[in-house]
Amino acid sequence: MRESRHPASDVEGHVPALRRYALGLIGRESPDPAACADEMVRQTVERARRKGQLGAFHDPHIWLYATLTTCNRARNAAQKPRPDPQRPPAPGVAEGLGRLALEDREALLLVVIEGFTYAQAASILGLTRQGVASRVARARQLMTERPQAQHRAASPLRPRHPPYLRLVK
Repeated sequence: MRESRHPASDVEGHVPALRRYALGLIGRESPDPAACADEMVRQTVERARRKGQLGAFHDPHIWLYATLTTCNRARNAAQKPRPDPQRPPAPGVAEGLGRLALEDREALLLVVIEGFTYAQAASILGLTRQGVASRVARARQLMTERPQAQHRAASPLRPRHPPYLRLVK
């Protein structure tokens, strides 16, 4: 017979992944992203403890991510986040994530970073599977286009062939 575990122990195993997701959602929009992410995770854990045993949910992992996503949306609605003008832009992926719309960033983080299937991400975000696929595709396209556009703008030489053609040697 399996023994019943305390709800706190069920939740604690998910905290590192929830914190990673929260940091990805916040990006550089907050002056102290780590503190903001910790607060969102704390609110998620508190809600889970109020609900009782996580095993009562069909999929507690998905419920925790959905709750964290809801906390982030409430945070954004309460205060329109503004990037700190004193902070230099982050290089690479963090900068690219920060430029994505929140809806696209949520979907991309859940599928690519957290490893959820499109169906699981749809359940977390309250969308259809096709809606998640569309957002992930749009986010991936935007993440790959921006560095190329910046590179083209910085390069004085323009390619002689149309951009949709590829040279093969």
